[in-house]
Amino acid sequence: MIANTQLPVSCRGRLGARLGFTLAELLVVIGIIALLVALLMPALGRAREAANSVKCEAQQRQIVQAMILHANEHKGYMPLVGWPRVWPNPGFDPVSLDDPAAEKYDYYGTSPDNYHLMSILGALAPQLSQRINAVSKTALEAEIQDGMVRRIFVCPSDRDGDRIGATVVDGGNAYNSYAFNEAALGWGTSADSGSGMTNTPHPHTRLRAKTSRFPHPAQLFLFTDAAPRSDGGWQVYCDGDAELSLRDFFVTTVGPPNNPNASMSPPPGYCATWDLIDTVRHRRRMNVAFADGHVENVPLGEGELSKISFNKDFPAD
Repeated sequence: MIANTQLPVSCRGRLGARLGFTLAELLVVIGIIALLVALLMPALGRAREAANSVKCEAQQRQIVQAMILHANEHKGYMPLVGWPRVWPNPGFDPVSLDDPAAEKYDYYGTSPDNYHLMSILGALAPQLSQRINAVSKTALEAEIQDGMVRRIFVCPSDRDGDRIGATVVDGGNAYNSYAFNEAALGWGTSADSGSGMTNTPHPHTRLRAKTSRFPHPAQLFLFTDAAPRSDGGWQVYCDGDAELSLRDFFVTTVGPPNNPNASMSPPPGYCATWDLIDTVRHRRRMNVAFADGHVENVPLGEGELSKISFNKDFPAD
């Protein structure tokens, strides 16, 4: 005869009770999960930023390659930035920019009589596979504030990616995370520290964005990821004095809290009030695009930045 091995009801009840969790046990498990999440979050943040930095480098590479393509299609000239000034009659039309056939640079407008130099974002749109309507500033802005241009010119690590501005006076506002080297891509005479309007020629005038005149293209930076200027103006650099490196700009930009390495009393002629260095975006590193087409991720240290040319060995005009 086979014995009946079924447990009594009272025993089965006590065993079933052991299959659940007590409130204390649940709290311990939740605490362990919260601790693991807290430990993993910084690592996940670093991984996300590393991925964004790589994506930013890829975007900058697209932009600098588009600039090179623009030069190939415009008699060796890249787009202009800043405030091109050809004294004594500064202007933004083809005649004022020594471009009567509108072959070097790009303009918006309906005829040579009302052409106006457009921002670098509009000028590079065709090279970035985006068609634009450039009959007016309003039409141009509607195009470059959306689509491929916006996606490429806004850094994925830019926490304030909705910032909007122009790279050329009245050239069309657009969303942008990058600042351009006006020493290489601008045109005009030097600016004083006040109004920015002087007709005193600089010993090393700007290169008018002509690639054949770029000295040391593998060391000459064209643009870098940056914050807008404190005055909300164009996202470009000034050239200041001659023979500068990016280090000179970094240590003479307006000081804390945005740049703790900066001097509060910089030498005359530097960009002392232009707060462009973004030390937060890539964790005290910055992506820099060079005139030969390559992009580097460099630390924000004086040693590394001193190797990057701002306007070294620029030819006299």
